[in-house]
Amino acid sequence: MNRLKQKILHWSLEKKLIAAFSCFIIVPLLLIGGIVSWVYVDNNRNTMLDAAIENNRQIMNNIDTSLQPLLRLSMFPLQESTIHQIMRKEYSKKPYPMLERGRDFDTVNGLILNGIMLYSDLIDSVIIYHENDHAIIGRSNSQYLNVSYLDKEFIHEPFVRRIKEEHGGYVPIGIHQERLLSPHGEPVVSIGRAILDPYTKKDLGFILLNISVDKLKTLWRDSAITENTNFYLIDEDNRIIYSKDRNGIGQPASKILGEQFRELSGETVTHEKKDTYLISSSSKLSNWKAVTVIPKHELFSIVYLMVGIMAVSLILLLVLSILISAQIATMIMKPLSDLNSKMKLVSQGQLNVEFDKQYGEIGIISNTVDNMLKEIRGLIGRIYREEEEKRDLEMIALQSQIRPHFIYNTLNVIKWMAKIQGATGIEEALHAFSSVIKFTVKTSGNYVTIADEVEFIKNYTNILDYRYMNKFEVTYDIDPGVLSYKTLKFLLQPLVENAVFHGFTGIDYKGSLIISIHEDKEQNELVMQVSDNGRGFPEEGQEPRHEDGPRDPFNSIGIANVRSRIELHFGTEYGLWITGREQGGTVATIRVPVINEETAG
Repeated sequence: MNRLKQKILHWSLEKKLIAAFSCFIIVPLLLIGGIVSWVYVDNNRNTMLDAAIENNRQIMNNIDTSLQPLLRLSMFPLQESTIHQIMRKEYSKKPYPMLERGRDFDTVNGLILNGIMLYSDLIDSVIIYHENDHAIIGRSNSQYLNVSYLDKEFIHEPFVRRIKEEHGGYVPIGIHQERLLSPHGEPVVSIGRAILDPYTKKDLGFILLNISVDKLKTLWRDSAITENTNFYLIDEDNRIIYSKDRNGIGQPASKILGEQFRELSGETVTHEKKDTYLISSSSKLSNWKAVTVIPKHELFSIVYLMVGIMAVSLILLLVLSILISAQIATMIMKPLSDLNSKMKLVSQGQLNVEFDKQYGEIGIISNTVDNMLKEIRGLIGRIYREEEEKRDLEMIALQSQIRPHFIYNTLNVIKWMAKIQGATGIEEALHAFSSVIKFTVKTSGNYVTIADEVEFIKNYTNILDYRYMNKFEVTYDIDPGVLSYKTLKFLLQPLVENAVFHGFTGIDYKGSLIISIHEDKEQNELVMQVSDNGRGFPEEGQEPRHEDGPRDPFNSIGIANVRSRIELHFGTEYGLWITGREQGGTVATIRVPVINEETAG
């Protein structure tokens, strides 16, 4: 199971979509098709079986309806006084028994013809047996009489004993051969009734009404459910009264229908065998049974045909659905496949890939990726330009640093010579210049502490003070808490340089230079300001710009260099702002992020 799951997980998205669509189509179709087929088969089976049951019931109702008049006709000897008187005669005590018996025979035959035979076409023959005389006192057919059978066997027949045992009640008699009045022993069924003396209850004889099987067949219409459906009429002794195959008439039903037939009981029973259905309906009047045998394969042949058609239709629908699913999956996957192939090119570094116009969610993804690639290309170009500019600025900064150690060593020698000769001013100037050179030599990185930067500015302003003959003074406003913070080196020197060179040149009063450094805790920024009371800076009142500012030949790091370095290292939200003071002079403000031990980590 896990192996199958892993195999499915490694399928392509197209295969997964086809499988998903197919499952969503196949499962409902199979479920619906199975339910419909089952309902259709079950409904047709029940419909056909109900039709067979109804047919059996109708046949038995017809038989019972036709036998009812015969039951009344069987009471004719009791209702006809002439026959009743003849039945009480004892011919052996008569002077002329043969003559009187002959007259009575003719009388009874006439009464049978006019009182019974004329009232029913179903009756084939009638016999009235005289118990005292042990003879037939009347019969409907006077042309033939099997005297030998009458003398030896007739009175001992089982149906005769049953008639006598009922003591005047009607007795439906199942299939038997009519041997008394028929020379060929035709199969008949009969209605018998004993004739009793109403006063003494003495058995005077009995009447027997015979019905041929052929006439009995006229009571129903042969409506076979299928081609090989067989109908059987079974008597009370489970012998076959009627069958399509006349050889089966009179045979035990179990011989033709099997031993399961013995299990059939009740008014209506449906018994399912391996290959057939046995449907039985019983008569309320005669205890006979109508049995219909339906072969299963014929009963469901039309059903199976319809189910087969439905199955073929379902298969065709499934194949068509799978083909449509595959087409839909291909339509979905083609844009994804194109997108995937182009994304592979992007992953290989080809950022100039262009995406075709798509629609829907794939189109949104394609447009998003396309826009992202445009931004990446623009970002790469910008980063490349910034790196080039950064390298240029760093090269300028490196070129501005006077690194050779021999300059520093030479200045130290001159300083000691000035000290020996007592030239104090020269000594101090050389010491300041030596410190500046030392600062540039030892700081090879981009960042220095605020303390080092301030110390560098102090030495630098001392040198300028010697040059301008004490024409300006410097005031420092440094927050002690920021001395350990770090910042880019050489940020303040260009501002001090421009304040002195450009701000104090040509003034007739002593210049004032204020250098302040403090922390803006709300913005988490380090604020450095250089303000002067000079004649104003050329960029006074202007916002920060990226073009080059004024420069002095002594120092190649200018205002534009400071701005560019801040933006390259910290972003455009930081930078350098130069504004004019109301009372005269210029204020240069630098804002950079706080870099301490925590943020540096």
